[in-house]
Amino acid sequence: MASLFSSLYTSSTALDVFSRALGTDQANVANASTPGYAAQQANILPIDLSGDGASNGGGSDFISLTSNSSSLADASVQAATSQASSSQTQAQQLSPINQLFDITGSSGILAALQQFSTAFSSLAVTPNDSTLQANALSAAGNVASAFNQVASGLQTQQSQIDSGIQSTTAQINSLASRIQQLNVKATDETQVDPATGASLRSALSQLSSLVDITVTPGNNGAVNVLAGGELPLVEGDQAFTLSADPSAAPGSQIASSAGGSSPTAFSGTLGALLQTRNGTIAQLLGSNGSPGTLNTLASGFASRVNALLTSGVTSSGAAGVPIFTYDAANPANAAGTLALDPAVTASQLALGSTGPSPESNGIANSLAALPSSTAVADQISGLSPEDYLSTIAASVGQQLSGAEAASTADQSALVTAQTNQQQLIGVSLNTEATNITTYERAYQANAQVVSILNQLTSDAVNLISTGTAL
Repeated sequence: MASLFSSLYTSSTALDVFSRALGTDQANVANASTPGYAAQQANILPIDLSGDGASNGGGSDFISLTSNSSSLADASVQAATSQASSSQTQAQQLSPINQLFDITGSSGILAALQQFSTAFSSLAVTPNDSTLQANALSAAGNVASAFNQVASGLQTQQSQIDSGIQSTTAQINSLASRIQQLNVKATDETQVDPATGASLRSALSQLSSLVDITVTPGNNGAVNVLAGGELPLVEGDQAFTLSADPSAAPGSQIASSAGGSSPTAFSGTLGALLQTRNGTIAQLLGSNGSPGTLNTLASGFASRVNALLTSGVTSSGAAGVPIFTYDAANPANAAGTLALDPAVTASQLALGSTGPSPESNGIANSLAALPSSTAVADQISGLSPEDYLSTIAASVGQQLSGAEAASTADQSALVTAQTNQQQLIGVSLNTEATNITTYERAYQANAQVVSILNQLTSDAVNLISTGTAL
């Protein structure tokens, strides 16, 4: 009789084991498309191989659940996500900056310089023509306006980047809080819930698109997270906030409430925004005592025009006057403040040169040649104004081209990393179908055994109760 009860218990326990195994595989199938979900595996250990027969039913099958999760695969995806987000964001930010520097000559500063040259070239033929004088003065005003527009466009882009830095920092803090909550949940669970692990993996993936992160395992499925490899974001059940000051010096723009030294550079969306601000825009508009290439061009061209005009004389013999004004006290504001002096009239243009061989159109000829002049006195950092502008445009264009090429390569690398991760941790529907079929058959077979044993036990009890000898 005892053997019947033992066999019934063993078969009943097996039913529970196969039922749990079926549930595990069914959960895998249901979550096959869930972002970050790592497939669970049901490992059935035969009789007495569990290592703890007494606590697991004593001589019955035993089930243990393991996860396909891979910290190495997760880290690869996180790194690839940060890099792909960085290059993509940088390309997006550089595109409108590149558009400010039209190298075709149909608009922008180059077009204004060419029109300036044409206007003074025409004026040199008949320097006393009042209409041509007015046209030349207007062309000079257009040069100032072109510089103003580019400087304004860069300032607008910088403001948008600053707003993006603040917004990205807020998103990082929100995700850090979410990860901290998932850490607490994971720690409270006796066995890590696959749903908790999936949510944590998904949150970390989203976070890595915003900033490069270093993830180390904590207790019972919890994680610790550093931003940029140095700034604490999450430590177990604690989340720390990042603060941003885009106007601060590079390397001190991002800080953590937990302290720590800020890295000199980040990756992800935050890194790209900071890089564009601290690199491309700062190079153009100036920073840390440097006036920036755009301001250098604006002040250099305007100063040379003023110097040529003040060295000449008008048709009536009056001394020449400068026509351009700009903020000379702040070299980093030259392009934005460059303007045509409203007090100057067309008749005050001093187009005649003086000296041993005076010419009535000598200054006009010099002004007409100025945009492309290779004369040492006309050059800016060893280049003509137009060539100097070309180097600015080429630099921005090369940065954009590089970012676009990197974005394409980085997106491909990300897809590869995600594919590898999915192969390691993802759900294989073919495998799950095979497992479910196997467990269902095993369950049905054990159910039949339980039914037979139950009937035998019932018959034995009836025989005993009627006093019939077994």
